[in-house]
Parts: sequence; structure tokens; C-alpha cells
Amino acid sequence: MTSDSPISERPTDDPTGHPVFGDLGLTPAAPDPVEKAGQEGEVRHRIPEPEVVDLTELGAELLERARAGGTGRAVRAVVRQPGQSLILLALPAGGGLPDHDAPGPASLLCLSGEVVLAAGGREWPLTAGRAVLIPQERHEVRAAVDSLCVLTVSLPR
Repeated sequence: MTSDSPISERPTDDPTGHPVFGDLGLTPAAPDPVEKAGQEGEVRHRIPEPEVVDLTELGAELLERARAGGTGRAVRAVVRQPGQSLILLALPAGGGLPDHDAPGPASLLCLSGEVVLAAGGREWPLTAGRAVLIPQERHEVRAAVDSLCVLTVSLPR
């Protein structure tokens, strides 16, 4: 990435080192916030109520926020349950996620626009309706045009 890129890096004091988890205030190694400890260390899971989320409407709002914020992205966790997160990424043209380590098993689905997942000297271009497994190595995502993507991440329980 060039120094004039709109993709912002996380501050060096950010303990997550991951742009999406940092933006959401999550830590890949920490328990999922929907988990609650019971008595004597027992972990009880709060099963979230199913809720339909309009990704198109929410995505339009997030794209506006990403353009206005100057970070090259806006993110929102839309489905959270123990061990899994479904995250909507709004990436304006030229924006994306800077080079970072994979937090665990994850996949990327392009809902609209065009993005490129790059890792280890390889690139996977994605257009609307295309998905890819994210390699378990350092990688980045760049948006060629205004784009919406869904990131699905499996988190440790």
C-alpha cells in the first residue's frame, strides 16, 4: 500500500493488531461477548434471538460512514453467537483492510462492488456473489470500487 492510501492502520498501541476486530473492540483470543460466566467458572451461552438484518440498507449507511471517516472502511458485527461472527464490511473505492494476520478460520463474500484479497504473493479478485476462504496467513483486502463484503469468522469458544 502506498503512503497516500486511505486504508488506515491500527494504532501501534492497539492490542488486537487486527483492523476489523480493533474497529469492533474485539480480541480474537478473548471470549465472545455473548458468553457469560456462570457460577464456579461455568460458561453459559446466551442464545441470541434470531433477527433479520437488511445488509443492503445497513451497507449503504456504513459506506457513507466509511467515506466520511477517512479510514477506508466501516464495519459492523451483524450476527454474533458463541464461536462465530458475521461482519459487514463497507469499503469505499481505494479503501480496505491493511495487511494483518488471520484471526482464525474465516471467509469473505463480496455482496457488491469489487475487492481483491491478497496473501503470500497471490490475489483473489471478488465481484458480487463471489466468496473465498481466507488463508491462514497475513493478508489484506483492497476495494477497487465502493464495495460491501461479509466476513465470517470462527472465534475460539
